[in-house]
Amino acid sequence: MLRHLEVKEFAIIENIEVSFEAGMNVLTGETGAGKSLLIDAIGLLLGDRAQSDIVRSSSDTAVVRALFSPLSVHVKRTLEALEIPFEDDELLIERRVKRTSGNLIKMNRETVTLQDLRRVTSNLADIHTQHDTKRLINPSTYLSLLDGYDAAIAPLKETYRKAYKAYKDAMDSYKKLKEEKDSTLEKMDMLRFQLDELRSHDLKRDEEETIEERLKTLENFDAIFTALKEAYARLNDDDTLDGIYQTAQSLNRVEDLNGAYKSYRERIERAYYELDDVRQSLYDDVSGMDFDPEELETLQTRQFSLNQLKRKYARSVNEMIDYQEEIESKLENFGDYDSALKSAETSVRDAHRDLKARALELTKKRKETAKRIETALEKELSQLELKNASFRIVFEARDLEDPFNPAPFKDSGTDAIDFHLSTNKGEPLKPLKHVASGGELSRIMLALKTLLLMQDTLDLIIFDEIDTGVSGYVASQVAKKMASISENIQVLAITHLPQVAARSDHHFYIYKEETDERTRTHVEPLDHEGRIK
Repeated sequence: MLRHLEVKEFAIIENIEVSFEAGMNVLTGETGAGKSLLIDAIGLLLGDRAQSDIVRSSSDTAVVRALFSPLSVHVKRTLEALEIPFEDDELLIERRVKRTSGNLIKMNRETVTLQDLRRVTSNLADIHTQHDTKRLINPSTYLSLLDGYDAAIAPLKETYRKAYKAYKDAMDSYKKLKEEKDSTLEKMDMLRFQLDELRSHDLKRDEEETIEERLKTLENFDAIFTALKEAYARLNDDDTLDGIYQTAQSLNRVEDLNGAYKSYRERIERAYYELDDVRQSLYDDVSGMDFDPEELETLQTRQFSLNQLKRKYARSVNEMIDYQEEIESKLENFGDYDSALKSAETSVRDAHRDLKARALELTKKRKETAKRIETALEKELSQLELKNASFRIVFEARDLEDPFNPAPFKDSGTDAIDFHLSTNKGEPLKPLKHVASGGELSRIMLALKTLLLMQDTLDLIIFDEIDTGVSGYVASQVAKKMASISENIQVLAITHLPQVAARSDHHFYIYKEETDERTRTHVEPLDHEGRIK
């Protein structure tokens, strides 16, 4: 429980130290005196996010410290897991908030993260604010209230979430395949048209180079024919090659006298045979040359057609052949979408079957818990002067049969619930947000908190004006309920009601005063006469 609290340079709080005891502790004082500021300071120690504007205007750093003792088994286990030492069954938490940057969190003088702080304090204390009471008219918060009542729901939710993730993964894969198929279908006509067009041109690799080379020959036929014919005639002249051959024979007669002569003779002979081969090739070329105007026209037309196709597809001939093969592959494999989709559908159905089973299991447990809450809450409300109250937790029916409709499934399950209430005999049950007054909401929330605390392991509960909207004898009953809670858990309550303050074990008066043109908040423990006053 909270033993000692120290707050420095926090808003209008300059320096406050206050010690609390077991049982019911109340804080009273006029509106604006700083009661809620103390709760905000404790909230920082429990893991609330710090805002730099809470630092007192005359200071650079706000400091909040609190000593908690003794510690529950759950808190000790968490401290041990985080390797934070503790002695004498005590936990000292400190937070420093700077106006600029560099906020600091310590537990037993060990620097920790905000996440670590929250891990420890989740089993340490709970703060109920006026905002929490307003949650009772917000159905989106009801499920968390119900789940908090029964610890057996948490593992079922975890199992459901795993199944939910598997289902979402299966649905994502199915949707992706389906989108790909639909997208491909839209492109099919265009792809088929392009394939037909490319096929109609009967493209061949390196065709451009072959056409270009052949066209050079045909377009320059006369010049090439004349040059080849003249070259052949010169080599075919009897004196030309015969003279070279005779030269070799002359050297043959003296090659034994000098090795160089033999080398000359061999080189001349090789030249002779090489030139003779060229002569024959020239003869073949000249004999085979034939100018065909139709071939020239055909090749020119083909080149023009290919150039048009290249501009259209912005690709070379070889690249268009690659693209054609790519289209053929896509069209050939398009049929695989059906089998892949069928497999994906099966995965979705299997995952849905498992998810639905987990969802129904979770719903069943929640409905069992809801019945227990209804009975227990009506009993609690009776003690809070709502003797004729009828309370029901209504589950909205959901259709879970369509495997391909993920809408009913949420991260928390498939359940949507509403709280229905009737506070007068003969009146029908209606949604809580439509029928409950402010005072009734306060009592219902107090009753719910009482039920939840029975299931929890907390050492401290803080009520920030949970008694708003009640008075007279009803206020006395609210005070009685808060006092009964304090028999097992330390209670720290802010109140404006004398009935509640009178029930407390320890009473603190909070007030502010102006000195030296500054406003300061003070906390004063009250004796018996002070409490009456």
